[in-house]
Amino acid sequence: MSIFEVESWNVRADVDPAEYHEGMRTWFRWVADNRAELFPEWRSASYYHEVNQPDMAPTGRYTMLFEYHSEQARREYKERRKDWSGPYAEYKKVDPYEPFLTNVDLDYWEPLERGLWLPGEP
Repeated sequence: MSIFEVESWNVRADVDPAEYHEGMRTWFRWVADNRAELFPEWRSASYYHEVNQPDMAPTGRYTMLFEYHSEQARREYKERRKDWSGPYAEYKKVDPYEPFLTNVDLDYWEPLERGLWLPGEP
């Protein structure tokens, strides 16, 4: 059964928004180019900007939703990447945490009743 890792954050006040957004684009491109070798445990990764209702005004909070094939797969990935050695040294160079982010929260969600879920686009 898959597991979701949910990371949410604010961008540091001293960071230029354009630089942050380009950094996130760079991160996604780098991950996509290296996904098969370095991130086989990831089922998906998606990115969100929190907005207020009803005006849809941005709150400044962002979220990444990582879906792993299983909790065991998530643990294996984290163990392999833990010291940022080997090919993960290059990943560390594009990782957005240190240069851009503050107030990072981390949560885990375990899917329930997947058989009842509605499929994506009809």
